[in-house]
Amino acid sequence: MKTREMRKKEGLVTSREEITTILDRCERCRLGFSEDGIPYVIPMNYGYTFDNDVLTLFFHGASEGRKIDIISKNPLVCFEVDCEYRLNPDDSPERHAVKWESIVGTGTIEYVTDFNEKRMILGNMMRKFRRYNPLYRPTPLTDDRVIHVTIFKLALDEFQAKRVQHI
Repeated sequence: MKTREMRKKEGLVTSREEITTILDRCERCRLGFSEDGIPYVIPMNYGYTFDNDVLTLFFHGASEGRKIDIISKNPLVCFEVDCEYRLNPDDSPERHAVKWESIVGTGTIEYVTDFNEKRMILGNMMRKFRRYNPLYRPTPLTDDRVIHVTIFKLALDEFQAKRVQHI
C-alpha cells in the first residue's frame, strides 16, 4: 500500500532518532477504521517498537465492541499521532508561533496472543505513560491482568513524519 508523496518536503523527518522523539513526545494515537465505507476514528494510548527500521505501534483495549467488530471485517487502518507546541507565549499575538510534529501512515491490525509478548508490550506502554505523566503509578502486571487484556499490533505498511513551524 503506497500513500501519496508528501507535497512540501521541507518539514519531512526521516531520522530514526527524530521519529522516536516525536513518538515519545506525543500522548495519543488516532486510529482510522472503515466500516462499510464509513470512516470511524478513535483516540488511543499507544506504545511502539522501532527495530531494524520497522516501526510497530501497540494498543490495548476491550475484547468486544465496535472497534473489534470493524477489525474482524477490515483490519486495514490509518493512524495519526501529533504534538503541538506554542512558542513565544509572552509575545504579541501577531508574533505567536505554533510548532507541531506528526506521524501518519497505514497498516494492518493484528491481535497479539502470546502471553510473554503481551507482557512485554504492556510494560513498554506503561513506561511511555510514565514519561508524559510522572505521577502515573502502574499497578503490577499480574498474570491475570496480562491474560485478560486485548493487545493490538499495528504492522505499518508505510508512514511519514513531519515537523512544521508557523509564525
